[in-house]
Amino acid sequence: MTATKLPAECETKDDVRFEIDRIDHALIELFAERHAYVTRMAEIKTDPHEANDPARIEAIVAKRRAQALELDIDEDQIELLWRTLIDWNINYEKGIIIARNRKK
Repeated sequence: MTATKLPAECETKDDVRFEIDRIDHALIELFAERHAYVTRMAEIKTDPHEANDPARIEAIVAKRRAQALELDIDEDQIELLWRTLIDWNINYEKGIIIARNRKK
């Protein structure tokens, strides 16, 4: 993901919007890649309760908060974003595991 223009080089709203759109596109691709791993994890797990691992969740959130601080991003916003993503993944994994277990 290479910027066409650095933020300070953007002179118009269109310049900024172009870069944001470029980044959004890359983020969706990364979320799709992450989603494939979440799907695989759901295939490996056998019990829906395995989808929620509080110790793992707190470790992930702590890592993302630390990364946000390093990058000078509001760590509370990053935590909220990641907890939302994790909650979605937990529900997704549970659904896959429950559906698979019902077929057995």
